[in-house]
Amino acid sequence: MTKHDWRHFRYEVAEFFFGNILDETFRDGQISGVEYTSRTLGMAVRNLDVSKMTKTQKIGHEASMAAIAEAKKEIMRKTGVAL
Repeated sequence: MTKHDWRHFRYEVAEFFFGNILDETFRDGQISGVEYTSRTLGMAVRNLDVSKMTKTQKIGHEASMAAIAEAKKEIMRKTGVAL
């Protein structure tokens, strides 16, 4: 006779009955997190005051803008989120 671990029984029952809903909700949470993070980072970099930057800082700012644009394309490709 095997011994059953009953500590996780309620989670197994919830997964059995609500597994699809839980998966969909998890996916919606991921999408919301991706949208929020990418928009927040993009706005933070775009809203920097470039007029007070040195030439080196401006080059770095342009590079970061390009990196964010490429990262957003990759995120959209992998997750299907329209940014």
